[in-house]
Amino acid sequence: MPNPNKVRKVCRILEAEYGRPRLGNPRDPLDDLIYIVLSNKTTPTTATRVFRQLKTSFPKWSDLIAAKSSTVQAILRPAGLSHVKTAQIRAALRKIKRDFGNCDLSALRKLATADAEEYLCSLAGVSEKVAKCVLMYTLGSKVLPVDAHLHRIAVRLGWTERKRADQCHDELEAIVSPNLRFALHVDSIVHGRLTCRPQAPLCGACCIRKFCDFHRNTLK
Repeated sequence: MPNPNKVRKVCRILEAEYGRPRLGNPRDPLDDLIYIVLSNKTTPTTATRVFRQLKTSFPKWSDLIAAKSSTVQAILRPAGLSHVKTAQIRAALRKIKRDFGNCDLSALRKLATADAEEYLCSLAGVSEKVAKCVLMYTLGSKVLPVDAHLHRIAVRLGWTERKRADQCHDELEAIVSPNLRFALHVDSIVHGRLTCRPQAPLCGACCIRKFCDFHRNTLK
């Protein structure tokens, strides 16, 4: 178990370095859900551009349900996996409309976090990480989504030995205080892109290197 004081210090240092950026995520839960699905396996710039085009083409999400799949796929094609993402988004929208009467996830605000997460995970294409992102970015839930960047940083810090990000949610939530989780998630994304990269990490420029097992081991 990592030292709680060191965990807090790492979180505070990263927040001091990067702040609490939203990283382009929309504030509406359904908008955010669709944006995150689009973000899979593509760059943030492309995801943002495609999301805006989708919103322009379909001002109401219910319009997307009625549209031809080929029309939606053409818009999503720059983001990759357009066939899969189109099917996932349309299936999710159909279920949401069936369950709530319209394409709107505002009703989740009235649910307990665990119940809202369970509902989100019942939608096509929604993993635990995606559900936690929607909860964190738009519903004010103090959860900790673990993506590839946070997982890589946590492994290098020695916080976890698990091989996959989707295995770490409970483990990392157990060691990170609720009030630090939002900042840690978004700051880890920025830090992972700029400094703690998958290959050739810039350890010399890292603001948390003194807490990092990976950095210490490279010095031996």
